[in-house]
Amino acid sequence: MNPIVKFLLWFLAAQAILTAIQFLLRKKTIKPVLRAVLIAAKALLAILFGVLVLAGPVQLRPVQPLMTALYIALFADAAADLLYSITLAIQGRDRSFGVFKTLSLVCGALFFFFGAWNMQTVRPNRHTYTSDKLTDEHTVVFLADLHVLDGAQPFSVTEKTIAEIKALSPDATILGGDIVDDYTTKEAMENTFRLFADFDTPVYYIYGNHDRQGHAEYAGGHKFTPEELEAAAAENGVIVLKDEFAAVAPDLLILGREDLSEAGRADISSLVNPSPESYLIVADHQPAKFKENLAVGTDLQLSGHTHAGQLFPLRMFYNLIGYCYGDYTEDGAVMYVSAGACGWRFPARTDARCQFEVITLRPVRER
Repeated sequence: MNPIVKFLLWFLAAQAILTAIQFLLRKKTIKPVLRAVLIAAKALLAILFGVLVLAGPVQLRPVQPLMTALYIALFADAAADLLYSITLAIQGRDRSFGVFKTLSLVCGALFFFFGAWNMQTVRPNRHTYTSDKLTDEHTVVFLADLHVLDGAQPFSVTEKTIAEIKALSPDATILGGDIVDDYTTKEAMENTFRLFADFDTPVYYIYGNHDRQGHAEYAGGHKFTPEELEAAAAENGVIVLKDEFAAVAPDLLILGREDLSEAGRADISSLVNPSPESYLIVADHQPAKFKENLAVGTDLQLSGHTHAGQLFPLRMFYNLIGYCYGDYTEDGAVMYVSAGACGWRFPARTDARCQFEVITLRPVRER
């Protein structure tokens, strides 16, 4: 079944649950103060569902589709309640329960279709960085968080995204982790890497926390082994970096970090930069160790993982506890955290946009 159609059914189920509860309370008189409290409670409950979906325990996966649908339904209901309250204050008379629920469904439909459209629309996001370590101009593409075929995007969107990257002819492409997912089939995984087989320039791949299906027991079991994943990458010319350096050009170096979730990740003190005079890009799926990675002479760190919150307004909360989205600077180095080219599991993205990063590196001056 089409993921958007499937999620629409979940959304209608969530609306039905909410409507049934409200129908039982429809004859209760709700004073303005209580209505304001209810609006706030709906919004907070929606945020809680969003947090549990994206950052909750893996044991909740069976009910996550319904929780995501309830997130949208509750936010829509809170918006409808706010509009209803404003109308009530202006006109001075209450409307029927049917009018309120119609307003709630309209708000929900707008929220749902915006989220679905935003998830299916992937755009290039352009950056320019300069350094006196660079002797030539370079273009690097960073593509993270595709989560292929986990229910968020049809494969046709992935094909279009990768074709657009190929047409740019970058000096190097970095696959920044979570390219595949616990839900990805072996066939889909292999088809994904085949899309990179005819790239004319190097494609580097670092692992994320989902690529090797670490929680596959909650997603119907393993579909492929880590060895099969690495073999599929190698067969299509994709270079896997696990705490390894790769020279793109005499003045440009990449360090691909093993993911933070892996026990075998090397201590940064054990990694020796083979070319300190070159511009160093550190690709690290999770942004948490930006300061630690400075020890190898990082000029630019590229990370993903956070999806920029994916569901509004989670980005604000993520920013309070760590790196979430955008540029961060530390001791002359820059880290860019990408929103990613997809979201996780559900065809709904109500915050930030799906994107891949097109990075232009330029010398500070002509040489």
